[in-house]
Amino acid sequence: MSIDLARELNSEQAAAASDIDGASLIIAGAGSGKTRMITYRIANMLDKGIGEANILALTFTNKAAKEMGDRIRELTGLPLKRLTATTFHSFGLGLLKQYIQYLGYKNNFTIYDTNDNMALVRQVITSLDLEVSDYNIFSLLQLFSDLKTGRVKEIQNKDGALYQIYSEWLLCQKAYNVVDFDDLIVLPVRLFEKRPDVLEAVQERYRYIMVDEFQDTSLLQYRFISMIARKYRNICVVGDDDQSIYSWRGANYRNILSFEEDFPERREYKLERNYRSSGNILEAANNLIVHNKERKSKKLWTDGESGSMIYVISPSDEEEEAFLIAEGIKKRHREKGVSYGDFGILVRTNGLLASLENALMENGISCQVSGGSSFFDRKEIRDLICYLKLVVNSDDDASLLRIINTPRRGIGRTSVEKLRAYAESRKIPLFDAMTEFAYAADSPVKGKSQESIRKLSAQVLSWQNALKDRQSARLLGTIIDEIGYREMLYEEYPDKPKLIDFKMKSLDFLSGRISRFEKNNPELGLRDYLNLMSLDGKENSDREDDKVNLMTMHASKGLEFDTVYLAGIEDNIIPSSRALEEDPKNIDEERRLFYVAITRARRMLTISHCEHRKDRMGENHLALPSRFLEEIPQSLFTEDEGLVAENQEDRIGMLNDLLGKYGF
Repeated sequence: MSIDLARELNSEQAAAASDIDGASLIIAGAGSGKTRMITYRIANMLDKGIGEANILALTFTNKAAKEMGDRIRELTGLPLKRLTATTFHSFGLGLLKQYIQYLGYKNNFTIYDTNDNMALVRQVITSLDLEVSDYNIFSLLQLFSDLKTGRVKEIQNKDGALYQIYSEWLLCQKAYNVVDFDDLIVLPVRLFEKRPDVLEAVQERYRYIMVDEFQDTSLLQYRFISMIARKYRNICVVGDDDQSIYSWRGANYRNILSFEEDFPERREYKLERNYRSSGNILEAANNLIVHNKERKSKKLWTDGESGSMIYVISPSDEEEEAFLIAEGIKKRHREKGVSYGDFGILVRTNGLLASLENALMENGISCQVSGGSSFFDRKEIRDLICYLKLVVNSDDDASLLRIINTPRRGIGRTSVEKLRAYAESRKIPLFDAMTEFAYAADSPVKGKSQESIRKLSAQVLSWQNALKDRQSARLLGTIIDEIGYREMLYEEYPDKPKLIDFKMKSLDFLSGRISRFEKNNPELGLRDYLNLMSLDGKENSDREDDKVNLMTMHASKGLEFDTVYLAGIEDNIIPSSRALEEDPKNIDEERRLFYVAITRARRMLTISHCEHRKDRMGENHLALPSRFLEEIPQSLFTEDEGLVAENQEDRIGMLNDLLGKYGF
């Protein structure tokens, strides 16, 4: 294999891809072909004799990591089974699977997601005889994440109760042998600090390191990767400080400055040629972002056409805005042949999605919404799914640990630790250990805890026996009644009857889905239904590519579309009034977010701001165009794209036509 970088890449890309030894900082602007450059750089490393096992390429999403690996294999024609192209968290997970025993965990640990952690925090609060209703669990978990990762050093006002909850939560995580998303970075760093021999082994394996989207790394992630790179100093980081938009989850674009200090010998390259957007879109983006002062100087350019002007529409309210955008999409799809999948509608906040989704539906346009939570992510659904998983497979330790105190049974952390220790010593599943504890005279668990274990064990065995009649939906109802799930909800949400009803209706819906599955698949059962669920809690389904992409600006990072609509471009929305209230300096990140949104567009960009908009209470308020629009040359704007708002009668007629199409 021999690669001619000068032929395959532009001069700046080729220079960056050819410099494979030592430290390099590559500033890659939006749409500058950095993925192609990274692919050729790694292929060049392999071509120069660097072993595939010695290369570590890190990025932030599984999709990006897979694309990187696939492109390198396609380019080289090699299987590259020992090349590590993955995400930070997957890499951390791999290290923990190999070395976590040095930190006092067992290798068969479970990963808790946000819902699991929230359930555990509630359990901890209750076990400490505190009131769950006194705490915002989601906010509490955010605080604990900040404490664990070092983003904050101490709890405000040194609240003793919060410290107690935090400490017990950490102890419970270890007792249950679980780690969370933060731990996939926190624990490897702790491991390196505690065991220099492990760090040295990792350094010897990964002598060449490449980090994509470097501006999105947190301080902890940078520390993690710099510890590995410290020995051989062959590290290349690729990023764009103008696209740093994730400070709220720990990302710190100042890591670029830290990298320059830690690796003073680095070489720096800039990729400014844009292959995505037309000239007018790039000019708008360049003029916007120069108002941020703390940034690497760069200017995107293209040798392509200037393209169309940037359209600006000023509908009267959010309803008209949504219908104008839907009509614009329909018109461009019909007249220009643009696939629906090549449209992106971007908003600053989730609250703006509903009216847009409704307007698309009423226009007969399918859309996919990014960032929405799955039905199967709801706590009540996950709780009962774990009960069902335990019924069909009593060896499922993770499901048992989730439900062992849901609802509260008085089986505390100490009892769980004894169960785990006994199960591990006997090499048996936790449920088998629990069954033995339930009736053994010499059981190390006594009193109320033993009674609770005995009752739960007997219940699971009876549910397993009841499952034989293939009435899984009826069994679900039995479980809900016998464990007192509704009563548990009343204890957790004493002043929220509507929320309780909503959660119970969700369980009714789950029951209906299971019942329909068994009716339509008489040869299959509950185990098959549970197996159909994917790892992230969603059922497998075929997704259509030809759908309009409706998403937040944050979710659009890394994507591009032929035609982009930016809705709700108004002051207080972007820049966000809440962000500016927290810290006026957040104006820079809000501007970067708008910059990212603009540079998602390839050919056509439409910006919408309403004259009036309803607040969360439904009251109408005057809306002002975003101050960011004043930072873009007005010569790039044209007032509209020839759209005419539909009147109410036209809209009703359009909806009737749509309903008639489907036989309603």
